[in-house]
Formats: sequence, structure tokens, C-alpha cells
Amino acid sequence: MAGNTYAGKNLRIRVGGKTVFHATECSFTTSRNMESIASKDTNGEQVTPGNYTWGVSTNYLVSNIPAASSTQIGTKQILDTYQSGSEVEVSFSTEIVGDVIITGNCFIEGINMTAPTNGVATGDASFKGNGDFVTTVAV
Repeated sequence: MAGNTYAGKNLRIRVGGKTVFHATECSFTTSRNMESIASKDTNGEQVTPGNYTWGVSTNYLVSNIPAASSTQIGTKQILDTYQSGSEVEVSFSTEIVGDVIITGNCFIEGINMTAPTNGVATGDASFKGNGDFVTTVAV
């Protein structure tokens, strides 16, 4: 029997506990450096795991958050956080009981905004992990 899959619309990035307003896509990435070990006794390269890097990114519609919203972060707040160079706690989860939650501290590494002649303006922000990330399960 297959396990439950995560619905993409439920998987969100939270910055300082607030969801990114009008997010259209989000992702988590990690990669590990593999250090080569020189040996005269093997023909193939041997490796050992080294440090890892990680981060999250999101695509969103450029817009102002509703004045009464205290649970969302919008374009201006993302830009302000980037400009100040502040570290923020991020989480990547559905917040559905039993689903995995990834949390850690990040800096905003980059922001891009695109404003086409036809259509709405979109933005994307990438967050670079600072230290370890932690995985837990929502209860």
C-alpha cells in the first residue's frame, strides 16, 4: 500500500512563522560536498561525505499583503529583510499532522522580480541556510 503524497498547494515556506503571500511554487534543496580520498590500492575514486549546504526558494505574485494580515509576509517585507541582512527562521511544510517539517535559519540570498507587459508581476526569492536544518513531524 502506498503512503500519502503531499499536495503541492499545501506545501508552503514560512518566513518567521508567516507564509509567503500569493506563493505559486516553493522548493527545498540540499547538497553535500564529497571529499576524494587518494589511494594507491584502488582504481576508482573513493569519497567520504563532507559538509552540506541547503536552502529554500519560492516564486510568488508581487502584491501587497492585506492590511489586517498578521500571518503572511509580502513583497515589501521580503525586500526589507533582504536589505537589512537579517537572519530569519524558515520552515518548509504542510503543517498537516504526520507530514515532515524542515526548519532552520537562513539569509535571503537573492530576489528577482519580473513585470511582463501582459499579466501580473512575479517574484522569486532564494534563502541560503545558515548552519543545520532540522526535520520533525507535525503533530
